Amino acid sequence: MEEGLLADVRGENIPSLVPQNEDLTHVLNVLSTGGYGVWVVGGAVRDCILGKIPNEYDICTTATPEQVIESFEDTIPTGERFGTITVKSGKSMFEVTTLRTETGYGDGRRPDVVEWGSSLETDLSRRDFTMNAMAYDCARELLHDPFGGRNDLLDGNLRAVGNASQRLSEDGLRIMRAYRFMDRQEKGIWLPDNDLSAALIDNRAMLTLVSIERIWNELERIILGKNAGIVLSRMNKDGVLPAIIGYPLAINAFELVSKLSADLEARIAILFSNLKSEEITEILKRLKVSGKTLSRSKHLHFLIRNTPSKNDLRLYRNTVSDEVKTHASLLNAIGEDTSLIIKSLKYPTSLECLIDGEWLMKKTGLNPGPKLGRLKDWLFRIQIERGYKEVEQMETALCTIPWSHGDPTQWPKPKWP
Repeated sequence: MEEGLLADVRGENIPSLVPQNEDLTHVLNVLSTGGYGVWVVGGAVRDCILGKIPNEYDICTTATPEQVIESFEDTIPTGERFGTITVKSGKSMFEVTTLRTETGYGDGRRPDVVEWGSSLETDLSRRDFTMNAMAYDCARELLHDPFGGRNDLLDGNLRAVGNASQRLSEDGLRIMRAYRFMDRQEKGIWLPDNDLSAALIDNRAMLTLVSIERIWNELERIILGKNAGIVLSRMNKDGVLPAIIGYPLAINAFELVSKLSADLEARIAILFSNLKSEEITEILKRLKVSGKTLSRSKHLHFLIRNTPSKNDLRLYRNTVSDEVKTHASLLNAIGEDTSLIIKSLKYPTSLECLIDGEWLMKKTGLNPGPKLGRLKDWLFRIQIERGYKEVEQMETALCTIPWSHGDPTQWPKPKWP
């Protein structure tokens, strides 16, 4: 592998820290032979130290965005203003960012002034947390770690680079990232040091300057984390979660979240279990979640508060369908009896009505219209409740119900509840 410019910060020799990757090597070699300094940086280095194979590799370089574009055939000016160019190599995409200095964060998210630089140490000093402020020279096999990120990783410490309050004030999204990084999945919880802990509370108002889409992107990942209950409880105690949600949540909800599998909507439903349906709608619309997440979260929230009776099991099973198992897991989490719900699994789901409108018109003399439709619904409900499988059984049912009079809008529907 070609050696590029040497970094201006001391490096420690750690052979083969970053695994071999043909597409990555190509990008590094092109920039190195062009006379530029080039390093793998940030999350990829963090993952490699933790023994994980990175999903993606970010690269920093002394080359300017224009020089990066000139060096490769296939590029996308993803964030050219801030020094980032996406480079395609083989089947992979790499974000290549020019070393830079930044001043002023008027919007609490992006720097007001960006200047290209040549100092790796300066570039790393503007990053958020020590675990993300490391770079690796693949050609020389040198780890550049001026802020002790490797030791913090190995010791399970979460620290900001330099002054914690300053780092968070530069970018309000770093508050959400800090809480996400607390959850180390199987490795448990990494608590922030005292400086970062205080800064998270002192700078929480910075979240108002961050787009709601970015906040939700981080919050979603937090909710799905292995130790989500602990992290969300910490966010609630720090006043960050109330600032996002806008409603007080039940204290026991945080413990319950971690009892569920990594099911986003189920965890949302139990997290908001003390709220009303319209309040959940307001929150999720404000967070701009997907339509699927909104509707399913509300449906599961409804199921937490509603269970079938022993006479409703067939209808319940057909209506709730595959969510029966999710319903059971929600009730298990809150300590409710699930015996009837489990029993309902023996009944069929996704049933279709045995009769159609033409058959019903011939039998009743009714014309197409609302009354015919409501009568068909009524018969379909009877079919589900009684487990009918033959059309002849439906004809018998038709002869036993008072369909010729009464208000059709009051007739039963094939739904539960």
